[in-house]
Amino acid sequence: MLISFLQELYKPQPELNMNEDDFIGIQAEIDLFGISAQVYMLLKEEGEAYKHLPIAFWQHLVSGFTSTLQFNLYMKVQEEAIFRAFERNRIHSMPLKGIQFASRYFGHYGARYTSDIDIYVPEPELKRAIRCLEEEGFEFEVIKDHHARLHKGDLTVELHMTFDKQYWSRLDPAPFWEESERFQEYHYIRQMSTQQAFYFICLHGARHHMDNMRFILDIVQMLYRSGAEIDFEALFRQAKRDLTSRRIRTVLTIVYSQFPHLQEWKPLDMTYIDSGWRYDTIRSAILGRKGVPYYRYKLHFKHLIFDSWKYVLQSISKPY
Repeated sequence: MLISFLQELYKPQPELNMNEDDFIGIQAEIDLFGISAQVYMLLKEEGEAYKHLPIAFWQHLVSGFTSTLQFNLYMKVQEEAIFRAFERNRIHSMPLKGIQFASRYFGHYGARYTSDIDIYVPEPELKRAIRCLEEEGFEFEVIKDHHARLHKGDLTVELHMTFDKQYWSRLDPAPFWEESERFQEYHYIRQMSTQQAFYFICLHGARHHMDNMRFILDIVQMLYRSGAEIDFEALFRQAKRDLTSRRIRTVLTIVYSQFPHLQEWKPLDMTYIDSGWRYDTIRSAILGRKGVPYYRYKLHFKHLIFDSWKYVLQSISKPY
């Protein structure tokens, strides 16, 4: 029921003609995936549609949005303090995901829960960025794979020196920076172009094995809100160079299979890759039920999602 409900939210005139028992089930699925705030914003953007929902269902979404908003406000204040510190120290950086993604593509910084702060810093400036945050009260933890991690109380900041683990592709970070745009009033802080943000959010979903509806909604929302700025041909050329094309095709197969009417909005001419991903499979896994379909889907994401046999063989000893 959740997929059908979400599909309706992206139609010009959504028909939410479901009974109260259906909405109880949908509410449980929304809570399971932690997407109350995203659904709330989608309904608000539809204008009058939310007024025809059961009161208890709507109030539950409002409560979920309010909770996310309060937490994200704290994250927003902390992130702005980091950007000001980087600006003072002339450290180039760029926000990834998080509240900036929510603001730009869902219409409000409270529209998508974010658990930490992710920022790209060019590798030559990483040590300076770490020292800068230490001066701001953060405690350095570790440099692992493609990022450094720091803490201040319960707040975690990850400084990414590239956009993928180095041993899973030959991704070139240069286009992300070269195509970036000035961010707000800053001189040293940039924001990704929509084209590169879409590429990154697909890679991010793949890294998490698309194991939550949140990752699918991220991609669907970008396509509906900013599809005119996304060039699939350029995306596939870049992914081919970076050896990430199977990941991108896998992710887009899942998204377009669950939201087939996207073809009318943003046509996709691509050979699909069946990863074994199914809605019931990821739902059951979150609930602790893992059968043969789950392990088949996991096999694809752990070992068969790579463009090179080199990475396939590496995946036997290294987790992806």
